[in-house]
Amino acid sequence: MGQFGPEIARVARLRLRRIEGQLKGLQRMLAEERDCTELVQQIAAARAALDHVAIDLISAGLEQCLRQELQGKPNGERTFHKLQRTFLMLR
Repeated sequence: MGQFGPEIARVARLRLRRIEGQLKGLQRMLAEERDCTELVQQIAAARAALDHVAIDLISAGLEQCLRQELQGKPNGERTFHKLQRTFLMLR
């Protein structure tokens, strides 16, 4: 998909670490046999957080693709279609 700038990668790593903590919390909740509603709420929050990371990365990739296209570099259109398919996986 291409390289992301260091700031995009840093923010994504931070978010993924938070999500990792959420998932560990979910495992504890299961072990403690917590209420189903609480578990589902936390699962929904983790899924939303993962979607947010994915959308940010796709957005950064699209920006890079458009810049390449504007600069006349090859592979811009192919990269765009790859990103488009990746985005559609989130449905």
